[in-house]
Amino acid sequence: MTCAYPPEATLSSAERCVLGTLNQVWPSAATMTPDVFDCETPQDNQASFVNTVQNLSDNGMILYEAFLAGSTSEPRFLDTMITARGKAALQSGG
Repeated sequence: MTCAYPPEATLSSAERCVLGTLNQVWPSAATMTPDVFDCETPQDNQASFVNTVQNLSDNGMILYEAFLAGSTSEPRFLDTMITARGKAALQSGG
C-alpha cells in the first residue's frame, strides 16, 4: 500500500501548527477551531483550516470524532488527537 503522504514529506506551517497544538495536549483530545491556533502563520480562512485538518486526517496523522459546520458557527473538529504517525512527522522536522 502506498501512503498518500509519506512521513518524510515536508509539512506546511499550518500542518505543523495543527500537529504541534495537538501534541501539546496529547494524550488528551481537543476540539479544533480556526481561532484555536497561536501560530506564526495564521489560517487564511475557514476553508483552509478545514482543508489542513482533513488532509492530516486523510494521511493518518490525526484522528477526530466528528466534524461540525454550520452557518451560525465556525467549523470545528471534535475530539481530535495526534497519531503516532503525526508525532513522527512532527519530530522529523517535516
